[in-house]
Amino acid sequence: MAASIPCGDDVENVVEAVRAFTDAGFTEVALVQIGGDHQEPFTDWAEKELLPALREL
Repeated sequence: MAASIPCGDDVENVVEAVRAFTDAGFTEVALVQIGGDHQEPFTDWAEKELLPALREL
């Protein structure tokens, strides 16, 4: 399963995965972080790095 979804903090990897959905006409994509103690680092990373990159799509 991990091979079929982007995992980790590689922004470009996540952006490319989301691009497949936006290219197909999706207007909303859910980003989910699992892992208990990692929620705050994920939201910080998403705010500073991931979301700005996704907005450029």
